[in-house]
Formats: sequence, structure tokens, C-alpha cells
Amino acid sequence: MTRTADREGREGRAGDEGQITILVLGYTAIAALLVLVGIDATAAYLARRALTAAADDAAVAAAGALNTSAVYSGGLQCGQPLPVDPAGAQAAARASIAEDTDLRHSFAQVGVPATRVAGPTATVDLAGRVQLPLAGFVGLIDPAVRNGITLHVSSHARSPTVAPGGC
Repeated sequence: MTRTADREGREGRAGDEGQITILVLGYTAIAALLVLVGIDATAAYLARRALTAAADDAAVAAAGALNTSAVYSGGLQCGQPLPVDPAGAQAAARASIAEDTDLRHSFAQVGVPATRVAGPTATVDLAGRVQLPLAGFVGLIDPAVRNGITLHVSSHARSPTVAPGGC
């Protein structure tokens, strides 16, 4: 093949020049968007883990708030778990959340823990609003994400203390 034939062959495809550039730019934009969404998804996952750990701590603290009136009234069976005091459980859960300094760094807002007591089991429900690091970019897709997202978690703990056996 001579040089003139090679030039003539390229000249025949003049409309294809620069098409690969558009393809590369398109794929780069898609890859960048996936990275941005991945960063925000990771931040949301880590925030949920932090909120779950705080709810677990609060549930354990709440389960430790024994109902002393039920203990001293003498109505417990030997080896039975001691009942949890609902008011004491709520106070212990609130104190546990208030002491958790990591939550203040991770969340824009943390709700008041809702505590439920059923016998020896305490359940703590907790919600927190987290601001995502790249929410402005993700907000282009979903405008509700710009102000952060609210995460909800629930944790259960059982009173570790039982009435003495051999009563």
C-alpha cells in the first residue's frame, strides 16, 4: 500500500474523526458519578453503624435500670430475670446518648431515644440525621438528599441480672 492510498483511505472516513473522545468523556462522566454515589453510600452506611452502636449502648444501659419495687415486693420467681424500670430505662438511655460524643461529630441531629420496656427487655429506638459529604452532586439526582438523610435504628437488650436461685 502506498502513502497516497493510505491518505485516500483516511480521507474517506473523515466523519469518524474525534468520535472516541466523546465516548471517553461519556464513560468518564459515568465513572465519576458512580464514585460520588459510592462515597455518599459509604458515608451513610458508616453513620448507620455508629447510630446502631449508640442504640446498642443505650439499650444495655436501659436494661440495667432495675425495677427495685418489683424486686423488694417479693413477687419474683427464683432464677427469673429481674424486671426493668421504664422510667429508669428512659433516663439511662438518654444519658447514654448524651454522653456519646461520636454522635455529635457524625450527625447533624440526633433524636431523643424512645425506650420501651417489656419485662426484663428494654428496646431503644433512635433516629439521626446525617449530612452526606457529596450530597450536592447526588442532590442533582434526588433533591431530597441535599439536606441529609434520616436513619432509624432499633436495639434490644435483656436485663442480665436474675433473681437468686435456691430461694
